[in-house]
Amino acid sequence: MRRTGINTYPVELFSEMHYSQAYKAQEPPRLAPLADSVVFVSTGHPDSVLRVPDKRSRTYDPVIAGNLYQVNCSVCHGMTGLGDGKAARHITSSSSFYATNEGEPYKSPPNLVESAANRLNEREIMFRFVSGWNGPVMPEFGKILAEEDIRDIVNYIFDDSTGLSK
Repeated sequence: MRRTGINTYPVELFSEMHYSQAYKAQEPPRLAPLADSVVFVSTGHPDSVLRVPDKRSRTYDPVIAGNLYQVNCSVCHGMTGLGDGKAARHITSSSSFYATNEGEPYKSPPNLVESAANRLNEREIMFRFVSGWNGPVMPEFGKILAEEDIRDIVNYIFDDSTGLSK
């Protein structure tokens, strides 16, 4: 096959638009920032301590909290919080991501009912929930859920009348 010109392809099928003189004319106009806009500057650090306010912005509803727990927690911790969720056997497998990186399989997802019975510090559980636990095993829900949702789930774990601890 004989090549003609300086094109890379024998037949010009792909026009290289970024080499074209007309390319900039075909770009949409760039939007200028607003005159009174402010550059975003992060003031926190990912490893900073979570400051949990004492007052809640909404009242605790065990039905909502139960649904939040079921959607976000039950896959590992189980519907009853005993650490027997559907993903538990995969997390504890010797071929899991955790076992591959850490050298040994993860023991098991914590039994939340036992944790609540031992009255672990609710603030500590909130912090673990927000920032994750044991690297890839417990995800960071602080970037996914609102603080009120996290607080509802923690209250659901400790609730003696309608939550996991009943």
